[in-house]
Amino acid sequence: AQAESGTLNVIIAQTQTGVDEIIKLFTATYPFAKVVGQDVGNSDARVLLEVKAGTHKNDVVHLEEELGLDNYYPHLYKMDLLGMAEKKVLDMPVKMINPKQPNVAALGSALAGVSYNSKVLPPDLVPKSYEDLLNPKLKNGQIWVDVSQASGLAALAVVWGKEKVLDYTTKLAEQKPVWTTGATRSITAMAAGEYAAGSLNHYHSVIRIREQRKAPHVHAVLLEPVPVRLNNIWAINANTTMPATALLFIEFAASDKAQEVFDREGPIKASVFKPGSLPNKLVEGKKIAFVGWDDVDMIEPLQKEIFASWKFPVATKK
Repeated sequence: AQAESGTLNVIIAQTQTGVDEIIKLFTATYPFAKVVGQDVGNSDARVLLEVKAGTHKNDVVHLEEELGLDNYYPHLYKMDLLGMAEKKVLDMPVKMINPKQPNVAALGSALAGVSYNSKVLPPDLVPKSYEDLLNPKLKNGQIWVDVSQASGLAALAVVWGKEKVLDYTTKLAEQKPVWTTGATRSITAMAAGEYAAGSLNHYHSVIRIREQRKAPHVHAVLLEPVPVRLNNIWAINANTTMPATALLFIEFAASDKAQEVFDREGPIKASVFKPGSLPNKLVEGKKIAFVGWDDVDMIEPLQKEIFASWKFPVATKK
């Protein structure tokens, strides 16, 4: 890596503060490295187009699973992360790495939970199971359901099977919830008292908004099976001129120092495979619905079936 010249460019799914802190920690560990980085934000689709066209400039790239990981694979630098990790040449948990595509690693994870406002939801209605959201007392606008994504609900299929998931989401629609768009907007409205509870959504989003808004009445509960998905999936761009430095950066992201940033800035988005991480601690002893490398491609098509189960009106040509 020291023989490589130039600046390493990275684009990852992290707050810009988190990106900057990880880079600062990395360059303190490897003073010879020059690195600049940015949060991928909402630019995943553009990044994919550029990666496929061979015009993307970043060396380390974020892969968005909902765009189909297979679309990235032909355009990535060939490097056996798995073999190196198994031989302890690379210091990172083996389970972070895709066994079928060993040049791809998930440096983080994302949990899904059910949220509620304790100022609005009576204590006896706090959900203890997913079926509790189907309580008749929670009909007619008491709960919100995000129609922009259903990855947490789709993840349940790993344990429940697809038929049970679709039966559940159909019954959820019969509760006549408030259909919302976007976790941040929905949780913020719930914090303001507009809804009593929320269906499965990003656990980290609930915790982030609770902390930002200083809203201790907003809660997230992890019901079993707890949906756990791979997150912050990274690889090295095929057209990189700095593969060794990029490899060092990926390895460093699996370190205790970097994973602590994932948990603090995510928040709670370090790898479930990293002992001592918040996701690892939160699911300890619980039954999980883990969307692993063999399951990751089923999330997007199943989300579409879930949306169909909600029977939204669709315009048709006459």
